[in-house]
Amino acid sequence: MADEVKLELPIADSKPVPGGDVEAGSESSSVDAATMTKDEAHLARMGYRQEFFRRLGIFESFASTFLAQNSMAGIPMLFGFAMLTGGPQAAFANWLLVGGFSVIVSLAMAEIAAAYPTAGGIYFWAYRLGGETWGPFLSWMTAWWNFAGWLCVIPGGLQGSTNFLLSALEVKYPDADVLSKGWFAWLMCCGVMVLAALPNVISQRVLQLFFRFAILINSTLFAVYMIWFPIRAAGNFQSRDGVFGTFFNGINLGEEIQASDSYCWVVGILFPAWVFYGYDTSAHLAEETKDAAIVVARGMWTSTLSAWLFSIPVSPLVLTMILFCIQDFEGIISATYHNTFAEYLVQLVGENGAVAVLALLYVDAVCATAACFISAQRVTFAISRDGVLPFSRYFRQLNSRKIPVNAAMLVSALSVALTTAVIGSTVALSAIIATATIATNFSYLIPIAARHTVGRKRFQPHEFTLGKFSLVVGVLACTYIMFLFTVLLLPELYPVTKETLNYAPICIGIVTIVSLFGWILPLGLGGKDWFAGPKRTIDDIDRGQSRTVWT
Repeated sequence: MADEVKLELPIADSKPVPGGDVEAGSESSSVDAATMTKDEAHLARMGYRQEFFRRLGIFESFASTFLAQNSMAGIPMLFGFAMLTGGPQAAFANWLLVGGFSVIVSLAMAEIAAAYPTAGGIYFWAYRLGGETWGPFLSWMTAWWNFAGWLCVIPGGLQGSTNFLLSALEVKYPDADVLSKGWFAWLMCCGVMVLAALPNVISQRVLQLFFRFAILINSTLFAVYMIWFPIRAAGNFQSRDGVFGTFFNGINLGEEIQASDSYCWVVGILFPAWVFYGYDTSAHLAEETKDAAIVVARGMWTSTLSAWLFSIPVSPLVLTMILFCIQDFEGIISATYHNTFAEYLVQLVGENGAVAVLALLYVDAVCATAACFISAQRVTFAISRDGVLPFSRYFRQLNSRKIPVNAAMLVSALSVALTTAVIGSTVALSAIIATATIATNFSYLIPIAARHTVGRKRFQPHEFTLGKFSLVVGVLACTYIMFLFTVLLLPELYPVTKETLNYAPICIGIVTIVSLFGWILPLGLGGKDWFAGPKRTIDDIDRGQSRTVWT
């Protein structure tokens, strides 16, 4: 059971200020406040009252980030892209590189999350670290980039999940004309949207059960990869040179080779980058998590480390096993299924086996989308609580079960709208995936950079700290994110035409314009004139004079 604390809160001459601190006058009197848990007291000192039920633990914190990354479905989802942008050799090397740096980013974020465990925490961190001078602007920009990033994640998950099911149907019914229709794929995406939203709008108990079911499905896929695949490939494994020496440059569509092999290798970084982000999912559940100052930080970095280690050759694990079980590389890269991984499966386990695995992947990808929906929904609630979005008063409301249903409705509507724009286009899907990866990672960059610049004297480590390694980890994390930002804006196919253009720069430009323009709008409408940072939802708390009594 969580520790309880009784606070005596000074109320005289206290003035709330943005960001959670209170300036107290020279005289104060005290009242005996209602008994709070340790987590509620920590949240109150940051300026927020407890609104959610706080019933989640380390398992849910770990599972939320682990499922949002979800390498079990993430590898097959972009498997075809990986084979065209360097083949097995580049896929393996990029996975090692990006996974390792992602663990570093998660450690940098975990240190900050331990000090500020709030829903939508990224932009709250930016405010606290930026202080009164830079805090409002950094918080505003982080809020919009994180919100836009998670909104773009959902359509990627919707179409990725749908492509698994469409591919299964194509294997079973190759002549069914309806499977190529955009409207049919759109309806299936809407079905995924409903399934992904349900665990997040019914109750917290359902969410807990969902996490257990999703981890079970994820573990089942792991067993399929590690047991069934090698059994079926027995006697016909790829050689070591076949995996670690096979490079394929498939991004030159014209007769002239415009993109070099090195360039192709770099473009292939999107494959692991699509999996290794979303570290902040645990943070967005902070106000629903018991012992959040410890559990959230631990959930962030352990889940990222686990997702990485379960797919590299500590022993021959997921990605390595999948690559060694390739039967016909040429057949895979020339396949016409909605998801190229279907051809890989047909070669390895036969048509019926392929349908079974694709169905399992569909369920797992829906679970991953639901985990991502958690972040989009909680971010929407959190920034609405602080007045960032239009109609914030509506989207910050909780229902009787303490669930932000209105925020879920907004996320669902916007996700379906974005899906309508990208459905049926491989280029558009890559663009929305790149945009999601860039926007979320850039929102991580702001508080990490602030932690070691404008906020270096202001930041006070809490339960989880990197100690003397904090600066090194922070610099490495920022360098990696900026590298990722640059790479994912590059053209992915040549020659560049309107059909092959990487639209991610346009999407990122829209996010940049909306966030900056929203800040500088004239006539008092811009955020610079009215947004002073996170709003207090609890009054009359003064850290300097209130007493805490731990029981």
